[in-house]
Amino acid sequence: AVVSTQSTGLQTMCYPCTIYFDKGWFCPVCLKVFDYDAVDDPMVCCDFCDRWVHTGCDNIDDEHYNMLGESGSLYKCILCRGEKEEVYDKHHKKYKEGNKENQLVESL
Repeated sequence: AVVSTQSTGLQTMCYPCTIYFDKGWFCPVCLKVFDYDAVDDPMVCCDFCDRWVHTGCDNIDDEHYNMLGESGSLYKCILCRGEKEEVYDKHHKKYKEGNKENQLVESL
């Protein structure tokens, strides 16, 4: 077991997963953390928000996944397309500079 010397209140993840989550290393759709070195669960980087999304979370089949890699076409994730609602808080939302709504939420 991994023991943390820092208290994080109600912690629902192990310490290494908490570190990954705090770094933003999680899929914004399912909120599961990922390791950049893992190859068993394919992910695609959104060209609009610069976040990594599991192919399964955006219903991307193997053919479409391979096509994205070969064609160089832009990928717009399920959140940027507005097909899924995003959680709006400091742990789940990637803040963009200049977005007043995000600055307001961030200041709370």
